[in-house]
Amino acid sequence: MHTKAGHELVANELRPRRSAVLNALAILLTASIFAIDVFTPFDGAIAVLYIGVILLLAPFGRRVVIASGLMTALLTILAFAFGHLSDPSEGAVSRFLVSLVAILITTLLSIRDRSSRTTLEEQARILELSHDTVIFRNSRDIIVYWNDGAEKLYGWSRDAAIGRICGELLQCRFPTQEIAAALENEGQWSGEVVRTRRDGTRLVLASRWLRRRDPDGRFIGTIESSADLTERRRADEQLRATERKYRTIFDSAGFATWESDWSETMRIALDSVPDGQQLGPWLESHPEITQQAIAAAVIRDANPAAVDLFEADAREALIGGNLCGRYTPEGSSALSNVIVGLAAGDSLVEAEVRLQTFGKRIADVVLRVTLLPGGQNWSHVLVMAFDVTERNEARARYEQISTELAHAGRVSMLGQLAASIAHEVNQPLAAIVNYGKSAKRFLHHSQPDLDDVGRCVDKMISNAVRAADVVDRVRKLARKATSQTDLIDLSELIEDAIDLIRREARAHGVTLRRRSPGDLPDVVADRVQVQQVLVNLLMNGIHSMREVYDRSRELCVDTSVMPDGTIRVAVIDCGTGFPTGAEAQIFEPFFTTKSDGMGIGLSICRSIIENQGGRISAANNELFGATVSFTLPVSALRAVEMPEPIS
Repeated sequence: MHTKAGHELVANELRPRRSAVLNALAILLTASIFAIDVFTPFDGAIAVLYIGVILLLAPFGRRVVIASGLMTALLTILAFAFGHLSDPSEGAVSRFLVSLVAILITTLLSIRDRSSRTTLEEQARILELSHDTVIFRNSRDIIVYWNDGAEKLYGWSRDAAIGRICGELLQCRFPTQEIAAALENEGQWSGEVVRTRRDGTRLVLASRWLRRRDPDGRFIGTIESSADLTERRRADEQLRATERKYRTIFDSAGFATWESDWSETMRIALDSVPDGQQLGPWLESHPEITQQAIAAAVIRDANPAAVDLFEADAREALIGGNLCGRYTPEGSSALSNVIVGLAAGDSLVEAEVRLQTFGKRIADVVLRVTLLPGGQNWSHVLVMAFDVTERNEARARYEQISTELAHAGRVSMLGQLAASIAHEVNQPLAAIVNYGKSAKRFLHHSQPDLDDVGRCVDKMISNAVRAADVVDRVRKLARKATSQTDLIDLSELIEDAIDLIRREARAHGVTLRRRSPGDLPDVVADRVQVQQVLVNLLMNGIHSMREVYDRSRELCVDTSVMPDGTIRVAVIDCGTGFPTGAEAQIFEPFFTTKSDGMGIGLSICRSIIENQGGRISAANNELFGATVSFTLPVSALRAVEMPEPIS
């Protein structure tokens, strides 16, 4: 069986031969008719036979038809002139006119027939060029036409399909009764059909059927054109599955989620910025613009968790509205940051705000605003809200407890230093008393020496200031207040801490030393709490050397600048060190290496330092003793080591 390409190749080879034969036959026929018409005495309308020449040449095109018509008409005129022009009879003229009219009519009909055939050929080419399938079936469902689109889609060649029953070849599945009724009543039908490719693949097609009738109106078959919907249906089903999955996740999520249209919000915010101004600073200085913009955000959908968060009656209470009135005024800055982030092209922005529910409850929430794919101009924005009210309340309680625990630790530490503090205060008070008695004696002299009296008064004032400084340091350390982070002079803070434990160190025969890189930059911390840490570490170092008799007892405070932008403060002792493996546990609550310790001092120290943004650690020294160090953040760094002994 020949393929379509083979048929076309054979037709192309035979076409020139056929044209030559027809041309030769037309010339022979024309010459014969002209000779008979001129040289025979036959009285019939011989020229009428020229219509055969015209019809013979008609397949060669419109121009050939016109040329053949003119040529045969001219030959008819020549024949009439040669045989009858000298003595024209009435019959000869009639035959002449009949022949010309026949030639004219045949020429015109051939031209029209050629135009019709040209139109049909063009329509046939259109059917071949169509990507859709075009199939003609007769009244018995036998395929009589099968275009290229059908070959590509179904996998059956034209020769394999033509002559086969369509229903059997393609295993069709469609609403038979509906189609029959539509073709009978309306002459056409459109809808979906299911068919099978040659390889067994099932296809879903959008098909249009047209009823074919003969000139007498009798049903002779069906014309159908179909487009493949299989991939589109598969994509639609995947999209529906994705939407169902999204809806399931959306509705079952344990956190509040709503979808909003922020297109008007962003337009208001962006259009409000004057030329030359930046969006962020502008919104910060104009919170009313932020409020106006957020008020334009329309909620498209909300999940049950959002209904619960806002204590609304139903989802409908949120859909179609906005939450601008639910945000507290102090949240304007956070909301403006969200707008700035979206305007900068971020697809996800987070902010923490406070809002008021329909039940008047104030809730702390973390908003996660996400620009959904396909959300042109911020028209589809997904907002997720995480209620952190309990977390913030727990954090506040933790901070309060930590503050109270730190205060208790300071009071306990001051109790341990009570003797030293009393001595530090008693010394200047005793000096004041002695200098006061001396001044009184000087005044009772017959000739009082006022210079001596003045010197006594100066000493009294100096010692009073000294006593007041001791009391002030104790008062600051003992006060109960919330943490107040500020820039502090670390060198001055270390000196104050050393002054508090100086007598305790002397009482235990401990020599205090300090190493420092000169002028230290200020650190960012709470002065009282950091001083508490230092005093605690110094006292621990002193106590760790109580049982040391075979070496000198030295306690060193070493400060150094670290490459990561922090200052490291290390308290280095020459004591007995930590038990093996205990370095990682000493900061745990209620873990202690002292027989009389409670195990909360170093735990408090760790909490304080970490809250200041630093780190604390402990390790045994290489030979003996231990080092406990902590870091605090700074802004400027210098690193020049300068040892400095402290008496």
